[in-house]
Amino acid sequence: RTEMAVNDMIEVSVHVELKEGAARQAIIDLGVPPGFEVQSEDLAGLVARDSDRPAESPGPKFSRFDLTGRQIIVYLEGLKAGQPLDFSYRIRARYPIKAQTPPSSAYDYYNPEVSAVAAPAAIQVTP
Repeated sequence: RTEMAVNDMIEVSVHVELKEGAARQAIIDLGVPPGFEVQSEDLAGLVARDSDRPAESPGPKFSRFDLTGRQIIVYLEGLKAGQPLDFSYRIRARYPIKAQTPPSSAYDYYNPEVSAVAAPAAIQVTP
């Protein structure tokens, strides 16, 4: 969505797919729009869910996340080609604003030239 009202809760969907090879440690840098609050319990639930998974289980594993003022940094282990990852989290619009979202990116921590960037989008929050 690009238009919403103050206090609207927005679900952000994320799709990450490695086209070839594997990334032992992948970093997903998700831009947080100005004036929005991240519902961190959604991301904490993903980390908690994966904390008990055996290392040899298939698919990528959420190892942790960090919140900064304008971004969410998600750390994934074991991202492989042919095993796309889809997840979501919620953000809440706190103030009326017309702004542009920061870009989001994904890259291999040990091979940072393997990366992709999602372009910013214009958003508007009305009172």
